[in-house]
Amino acid sequence: MTQILFKVQEVKRLQDHHIPNTLEANVEVEFINRESGELLKTGLIPVRFNEHGSFPSISHIQNFEEEKKLQTKLLFDIRRYVRKLRPYLQPDDE
Repeated sequence: MTQILFKVQEVKRLQDHHIPNTLEANVEVEFINRESGELLKTGLIPVRFNEHGSFPSISHIQNFEEEKKLQTKLLFDIRRYVRKLRPYLQPDDE
């Protein structure tokens, strides 16, 4: 069984985005084997978010994990993670 851990590394404002107040968080993702505690995989996935929702980069998720079931789990879990943190995430450059 695989456990997924998340940690926001960087938040930046997207200046030229067509929806105002859109930010992008680079989220570090770790896949860990639940039984052994071994780190299986790590990487960064950008997630854009604004008042309308959280939008992870599908192409980054597909490149990070090949198995469709884990891709889907990662997509939903990372969206939920960023959505819950959204009120507290501020751009690093402010």
